[in-house]
Amino acid sequence: MHGLAGTRAAVRPRPVDSPAPVVRIMTAMEPRRVLVLGPAPPPIGGDTVSTRYLLRSRYWAENGFALDHVDTSGGGAVRLTHDPLSARDLVRGLRILARFLRRLPAADVVLFWGNSRFLCTLGVPVIHACRLLRRPVVVKPFGSFLPERLRGMPAPWRAVARGALRRADALLPETEDLAVELAGLLEIDRARLTVYPNVVPDDAFAADFDPGRFGGRCVFVGQVKREKGIFDILAAIGGRTDLSCDVWGQLAPRDAKEFLRAVERLPNAAYRGETEPGEAAATIAGYDALLLPTYHEGEGNPAVLLEAFAAGVPVVASRWKNLPVLVGEEERGLLVPPRDPAAIAAALDRYRDEPGLYRAVALAARAWAERFSERVVIGGLLVGLVCELIGRPTN
Repeated sequence: MHGLAGTRAAVRPRPVDSPAPVVRIMTAMEPRRVLVLGPAPPPIGGDTVSTRYLLRSRYWAENGFALDHVDTSGGGAVRLTHDPLSARDLVRGLRILARFLRRLPAADVVLFWGNSRFLCTLGVPVIHACRLLRRPVVVKPFGSFLPERLRGMPAPWRAVARGALRRADALLPETEDLAVELAGLLEIDRARLTVYPNVVPDDAFAADFDPGRFGGRCVFVGQVKREKGIFDILAAIGGRTDLSCDVWGQLAPRDAKEFLRAVERLPNAAYRGETEPGEAAATIAGYDALLLPTYHEGEGNPAVLLEAFAAGVPVVASRWKNLPVLVGEEERGLLVPPRDPAAIAAALDRYRDEPGLYRAVALAARAWAERFSERVVIGGLLVGLVCELIGRPTN
């Protein structure tokens, strides 16, 4: 692999100082119990890491809450959006449901974090059980595929799934567009949906940093599969001695052999293995640019982009789903069409040739990321919502 000299200054993390309020409640009494139903690593992905951040946030204990967790992760290999359900999935689902039902009576409120498949299957008895025991339930769909999942279901089961989702006390889609779409599909008031973006841990934010100049060292962090644009990245840097890319993440079995063979042929690309949960921002901070030319149909509000912003690392991302809203046009990164390796290379050339653009993008991204900090999203938005739900009767 070609050794490209890094130009980024060292990053020192600090807790972010955000103006957003953090809800405070009386803590002298018995803690209120929050039951979290959601996936934790492994595998490492946006949904599992998001749940991990939720479970480890200090703002629960500071506000008088105790968390219990029922893990819904299947572990093992990366799953694809259209993987069929198996008998093993059914057995695992019944075991998860049994664990959940045993713990539900002791809970004051339920946080249900799930992908579209999980919400439309096991989510039905979960939500109805919460309503039966009069426990408020907050549902967060991962990604943006829930509307497509609902539309593609047989009409009778779609009616069942829609009916269950409508009974949730709150729905937390990742983006405004998804909130509007879900409100229409479920035929509910848009006010019942609260946009809940992915979270950046407070300690991921760089204290003092200097973006420096673009030195050509790029990184991809995420599940390594075709839909994330990984082969487009390799094509973009192929034959270049001034660009390199390290790839971090769990390999999707379907694409693993092809990817590893492609990396072996490129002296300026390397597969570095998996990052530890919660270490993505620190990993990204050591590079000059993050690449995410995704066309994954379930893409929502990718946490890896927010973590790059927090580290002050400019990004090259695709014009896909909500990514243009996150990145902006030459605001916090550069956008390229999906499936366009030449456009990826051209965007990186701009970072090299326009140091003023590179620096401006890095500084803007770092400042903008504060709205996604753990303090704002969990300590402010989510804790406040839970306090509101516990303080009022359920139907």
